[in-house]
Amino acid sequence: MKYWASKVIEPYIQDFGYKSICEIGASDGKATDKICGLSNIHISIIDPCFDVDLVQKYKHKNNITVYNGLSLEILPTMAKEFDCFLIDGDHNWYTVYHELTTIHERNLLTDGGTIFFHDVGWPYAKRDMYYQPDSIPKEYRHPFSTNGMIYGQSTLSPTHGRGRGLCNAEHEGGPKNGVLRAIEDFLDERGNDYFLFRFTDECGLGVLVKRSGLKSRSRLVKWFLFSRFWNVFAIPKTIIYRKFPNLYGFIKKLILAQ
Repeated sequence: MKYWASKVIEPYIQDFGYKSICEIGASDGKATDKICGLSNIHISIIDPCFDVDLVQKYKHKNNITVYNGLSLEILPTMAKEFDCFLIDGDHNWYTVYHELTTIHERNLLTDGGTIFFHDVGWPYAKRDMYYQPDSIPKEYRHPFSTNGMIYGQSTLSPTHGRGRGLCNAEHEGGPKNGVLRAIEDFLDERGNDYFLFRFTDECGLGVLVKRSGLKSRSRLVKWFLFSRFWNVFAIPKTIIYRKFPNLYGFIKKLILAQ
């Protein structure tokens, strides 16, 4: 998520005037560090703190509260609403689908609020990964191994590939498999309530916006158009980008101009 923090998330939060943020899966806090300097915001972190002791790291930050635990245990205990969620926790269908369901059913997202998701692109868009396999009910857990993933290949490779050492589902695609599939299944049930668009590179960033109470549709259209522009330039070795590198910054400013 840190890749997207300054490029999209921070300016988006500023543009919409969000003040209360909930970050699910902060890891070492690098994305948090990029956005916590925004004025008048408060960040609530939900993380089991396997990588870094975030409680200790942020103990002197008055605008950051850390909940040490798993999202599906902490979210049901929360009562406050948030303007924005950043979700980059356990990359599997069961966790993401139930995070979304809990947020929706408990009205944890304010009207007009936004949920950002990391890993809505390859490799985990349509393939589960489990940080703690035993925490996923058996009926929702695909057969997995620690072999690597190769783009365009469903089966895992024992010799090379991305994500070796992680618990990756043995096959890509199919029902209830992956982060994007979880979002799609959630939207199949509640699609009229939300609007989804995506940025495609660096594992993908999903942007899910709650339709009710949206104060500025023109602002949302602006960001949607920016995502389309971004995705064109995300294609490797795009001729236009290589020949006209300054064009990217110019068009970005043009699209996102107030």
